[in-house]
Amino acid sequence: MEIQMTLHLPRDAVSVPVGRQVLDSCLETLGVAPDTRGDIALALSEACANVVQHAGPGEEYEVQVSARDRRCTIEVVNAGSGNGELAPGAFAVTDEPVAITAEHGRGLKIIEAVVDNLQLTGNGRQGTTVHFEKTLEWVPGAAGQHLFSADVEGSDPAVPIP
Repeated sequence: MEIQMTLHLPRDAVSVPVGRQVLDSCLETLGVAPDTRGDIALALSEACANVVQHAGPGEEYEVQVSARDRRCTIEVVNAGSGNGELAPGAFAVTDEPVAITAEHGRGLKIIEAVVDNLQLTGNGRQGTTVHFEKTLEWVPGAAGQHLFSADVEGSDPAVPIP
């Protein structure tokens, strides 16, 4: 089983909490644990804020979410600046420490700290994709845990959740 969702959002600061809340509501309905949802919400907020702040001209960006086998995969896709480049340093993960007083440059470090896998790639549409993954932890009796385990174990989907 796989659950997919794609949001097409305007490149506007107001879209960041909207996207975060839509995804959080879906994850809550599946029964994802609050700490895991919090990590995903923080990472998504940082990735979306980077697009809104640093990407070149464009009217929208996409948030693509997939949940499968206890793993949530998220891609934040922007349209870039028309020449395939973002503002210098906008999306770069380095080993260099970021000053504690810095107002910028911490977003990707924050994402990297709360997710299991972070990758930055060109997306073929003259832009950048921020890809990250997080293992899903469940609350007891979670519907999502039942749905995903039923898929893995090949059990009868008609069996009610215990």
